[in-house]
Amino acid sequence: MSDTSRVQLAYVAESSFGVQVTGSNLQILRITGESLKQDVASSQSNEIRSDRQIASIRRSRITASGGINFELSYGTYDALLAAALLDSAWGSPVTVCSSATVSAAASGNKFTGTFTAPTAGEWIKVSGFTNAANNGYFKVVAGSTSEITVSGGTLVNEASATGISITQGGSIVNGTSLSTFNLERTYSDLSSELSLFLGMAINGLSLNVPVEGEVTGGLEFLGSSESSETASGGTGYDAATQTEHMTALDVQNLLENQAAMSIRAFSLSLNNNLRQRAIVGSSGVLSIGTGRCIVSGTLEAYYASKTIYDKYLNGTATALAVSLQDPAGNGYVIDLPAVKYTAGQRVAGGPDDDVMVPLSWSAHAHATEDVTIRIARFPVA
Repeated sequence: MSDTSRVQLAYVAESSFGVQVTGSNLQILRITGESLKQDVASSQSNEIRSDRQIASIRRSRITASGGINFELSYGTYDALLAAALLDSAWGSPVTVCSSATVSAAASGNKFTGTFTAPTAGEWIKVSGFTNAANNGYFKVVAGSTSEITVSGGTLVNEASATGISITQGGSIVNGTSLSTFNLERTYSDLSSELSLFLGMAINGLSLNVPVEGEVTGGLEFLGSSESSETASGGTGYDAATQTEHMTALDVQNLLENQAAMSIRAFSLSLNNNLRQRAIVGSSGVLSIGTGRCIVSGTLEAYYASKTIYDKYLNGTATALAVSLQDPAGNGYVIDLPAVKYTAGQRVAGGPDDDVMVPLSWSAHAHATEDVTIRIARFPVA
């Protein structure tokens, strides 16, 4: 009998849809659970028999589906996050300046110095200032070789500080490049027992930031088939990452319209609306079709003023962003530049408690950035 604690899950990107990849290493994946399976549709004969029995049952369709659950840790899921957004690859980071002399100014909320110009709409990480308000993650409003205007924090005056580092993170955004994978599940406590899933594309991504505990997530797959194998088709395995899993304490900021707000919880759900294409004469999957990128979620905020709730009442557009950084200094920023609240309330549910504002939100394409979701990453220097 096999134990769940001895199961290993690994993956490798496919070069041809639904074909086993050979001659390459597979990447071991850190998971907290999984539900991958083959799905079979069957049809039974409608013949009328005097003995009331079913004449026969035939298979009509074979597909695969299921999900994996995880605790978010830096670098572990980057290839799968890109695939979930249908982006072909992460952008390259840009060293805007390193150990340079830079000034911060409250007026205009800008940095001045000598820079490699960052890109408007992208996120930067700043470190080295004496005043903590000038360090951290900021969104670039405008950038040149001598001046960077930012949002996402309020700068304070600090003149000619030396040893400043500014890096623009590499990022991914919602795109149109579909990737598929081989997923291999090994029952390590059994001899030569493996499950191989082919043609697996990521249909959904979820992330959940609680008030306490681990930042968790999930990936939902649609694919072609499952088979039982006695050996891996790969040449070996790349070891899983060793970065610390992230918790609610690693949330640096949750920004609402680029201003920090106090929350109890935040969740995000992305749905690619994929579909498995079928043809007459085959029980399998021909290919995977893509649909619209739907990004939505929830947040629960403490009620302190009507400002945010009125955005729900009046249908006012806003923005959301969450920055996380693990104990080693590796970080992500999840950016939703155009959001509208779709449901909410502000009620006194009972005595001796805080008035909370639970809100549901949906994201859409930003008018100038032309992005629904962006994720930027910042490895520790």
